[in-house]
Amino acid sequence: MKLLMVAGELSGDAHGGALLAHLRRKLPALDAYGIGGPRMAEEGLRLLRPLADLQVHGLLEVVVHLPRLYRVLWGLEAVLDQERPDAVMLIDYPGFNLKLAAAAKARGIPVYFYSSPQVWAWRGGRLRTIARVVDLMIVLFPFEAPLYRQAGVDVEFLGHPLVGQQAGAEEVAALRDRLALAAGRPVVAVMPGSRPSELKRNLPPLLAGIRLIEAAGYRAHFVLPVAASLDAAEVSATVRASGTGVIVAEQAFLPLLRLAELGLVASGTATLQMGMAGVPFVMVYRVAPLSYALARRFAYVRHLSIVNILAGREVVPELLQGDFTPERLRDRFLALAQDGQARDRMRRELAEVTGTLGRPGAYERAAECIAGRLAALAGQAAGGPSHRNGAMSP
Repeated sequence: MKLLMVAGELSGDAHGGALLAHLRRKLPALDAYGIGGPRMAEEGLRLLRPLADLQVHGLLEVVVHLPRLYRVLWGLEAVLDQERPDAVMLIDYPGFNLKLAAAAKARGIPVYFYSSPQVWAWRGGRLRTIARVVDLMIVLFPFEAPLYRQAGVDVEFLGHPLVGQQAGAEEVAALRDRLALAAGRPVVAVMPGSRPSELKRNLPPLLAGIRLIEAAGYRAHFVLPVAASLDAAEVSATVRASGTGVIVAEQAFLPLLRLAELGLVASGTATLQMGMAGVPFVMVYRVAPLSYALARRFAYVRHLSIVNILAGREVVPELLQGDFTPERLRDRFLALAQDGQARDRMRRELAEVTGTLGRPGAYERAAECIAGRLAALAGQAAGGPSHRNGAMSP
């Protein structure tokens, strides 16, 4: 069986690598090729183009790089004709991947999509496109499945892949020792985002807010885990210049989730992981003014944090754009840090929200579902009976 896989970002590469690892256990002879990053390559993906050829952030940047992106798309369309894969597996990155899905569908090649575009947040018109060009949508959140079923899309919710992912006790103890964290002083996770553009906009007001928190007499270990996609030296230099006591740590994200008692977290997957860890936090975020104006104009949701979207209400406080000031950050954080009942209530609500995301093992169930589809295709090609794979419960 031949499978064309495309991921456009590092998060998609992580999904793709895990899916491919499980697929190879079920289909050892699978020939997988396409676009991915180091994680997918590690699992044997035959790289046609590097992940960097697709990575673009921001509205203006997309416009500037459209000619390059279309050249990559046309190259993959040629691959569809030359290699004739049995199916296409696309991971998030909808602006590009839905165009490739349309090209595959026009050639009669089945399309499987992992990690839904946020049609529930904005650009709901994409539902009609997805219904035309995607044969199977595997979603990561339970509320997404009914939206797709109503649109006539074959959809499966098989659990969120982050459920059950946590550091072991030895890793947690090693991080505490490495950072020389004093007992009796709370640990606060500081997470400004994993992209350079996010760091540029979120880190300065975060550090200014922490400086005000420290000036108010609050004593804690503020720890910033540097994402692999960022320049650790640059982050450390910015922190040193801020005059705060923030500790910069590499390879610390998962153990920090178990060490932290509170968090200051930029919008993104980290907010979900903090929620799963049961750590009360304040969410912050700044984007380019044009991007924010467009989001306010076209977004369907009132909240940005995924835990608030899942809950349908504000479980964690959000400081966005102009509201994300050092003074407001200080006030919202200290109100949470100094109110034990508020923290306990937030922990209960976080547990309730993240408890809807299924059992551990989402990647394995997704791979079993995809492998079943591929096996059915092989049976059809051999003239045998076709069947629809029954997905496991999340």
